[in-house]
Formats: sequence, structure tokens, C-alpha cells
Amino acid sequence: MDNDFKKINNMYMSQPFAEDEGEASQIAECRSLARVYAFTENAIVSMGDNKLNCSYCYFGGLADELGLTVEERQDIIPSLYEDFIFNRADADDLVQRHADELAFVHLLKPIPIARRRDFYLSDYMRLRDKEGNYRVVEHRIFPMEASSNGSFRLMACVYTLAREEQHQAKIINTRTGERRVLTNQDYAHVLSTRECEVLRLIDQGKLSKEIADLLSISINTVNRHRQNILEKLNVDHAIEACRVARAMGLL
Repeated sequence: MDNDFKKINNMYMSQPFAEDEGEASQIAECRSLARVYAFTENAIVSMGDNKLNCSYCYFGGLADELGLTVEERQDIIPSLYEDFIFNRADADDLVQRHADELAFVHLLKPIPIARRRDFYLSDYMRLRDKEGNYRVVEHRIFPMEASSNGSFRLMACVYTLAREEQHQAKIINTRTGERRVLTNQDYAHVLSTRECEVLRLIDQGKLSKEIADLLSISINTVNRHRQNILEKLNVDHAIEACRVARAMGLL
């Protein structure tokens, strides 16, 4: 598992899940919907089950274009990590994809569970095809099912060949038709203004004492901000935090 996806994986897996009635039927319904996406759009669909730490996968014509092997086309994989996608992705695009997903999930959290399905994230990645050439693929994330306590249970990733020339990450509200391109402000919601200030100084190589002096705050406050930054970005250390924040345009 690459370090960038590790933070996404930790974010989903660390959620508390309720024991809801009818879980099996809900999963079956969502799997049927994922299968339809793969069939009607010639898509690859990987729907992560964050409670069981597995993914339900469906393969349309894109799988042939990318040259996925028989071994890669498993109905269920024991991970939220899609090797058959990530191993073919451009490294920079993969970092950006993870940053977009972090921002999307943070933006969805305050939205009532019943309305989360109104929204999906659309961004773009370059994936190597069966000839070894990069193809631009649209990646969409749909929040399919939530636990009754608000945790994200099922998240579907739908991959299709890009049909637009403008490859900008955006959030679409399917109820209202609103299409909003992600900006630095959307990513900034992940961190507070003060946390962004601290992280910029960390990226400049400043030590906690120097940051405290520059911002006129105590070292304890700086350390608390450091810990909050790591937790919000779901990373293990400051170098990873700076890398993710740079992809978000916060630095």
C-alpha cells in the first residue's frame, strides 16, 4: 500500500460503525448498483466496504483497455486498496487523487446522511493501458451507504475513460445540477487557518520554538497544532503532511 493511500485507509478504517439492521440487504442493493455502472458505462467499479476492509469490484470494457489480467479481476479483494488501478497510475496524479478524496470526505461530513448521495467527486488520473501508454481516466467517488452514526460505510470509485477536455476536480450535486470546481478554499476546510500557518512554517524547515516565536504562541500550542494536522490529514509525520498539503495547494 502506498503511503498516500495509507492515510485514506486509516481515515475510513478508524471510524466507529453502528450495528445497523438490514446491513446485508443494503450491501446487496449497492453492489447491484455498482454492477450496473460497470455494465452501462464500460467502467471499472471498486466499492470499498470500510467496515469489513474489503472492496467489491466490477469490470467493464475499460479493464480490457488497461490490460487487466484474469488474476486482477477479482469480485472481492481483501483491501480498500485497488492494486489494479494504483499500480498503473501516474505517481503525481495518485497523490492528487488522494488529496481530492480527503477534501471531499471532509466536505461531506456535515451533510445529513440522507443527502450525501446527492453529491459525487469527479477528478482525473493518467493510467497506463495495455500498450504502456498513459490514458486519461475520469475517477468518480460516490458515497453509497453510511452507518446510522454517520460513518462512511460504502464508497464507490467509478473509473471511465475521460470524456471532457477540462480535467479539473469538481463536486457535482446531482439533485440541483450544480458543478463546482474544487479550489484551494475547499482543501483549506480540512485544516484551520492557524494549522495552515503552522504547516507552512514546518514546510520551511522551522522548528517548534521558532514557530512559537513567529506566531507568538506557546510551544505546547504549536505541538498541539502539529498533532491536529497529522490527525486531520491522516499521516504519520510532518513530511507526509507537507506532501499532501502541497497537492491541495495549501503550501
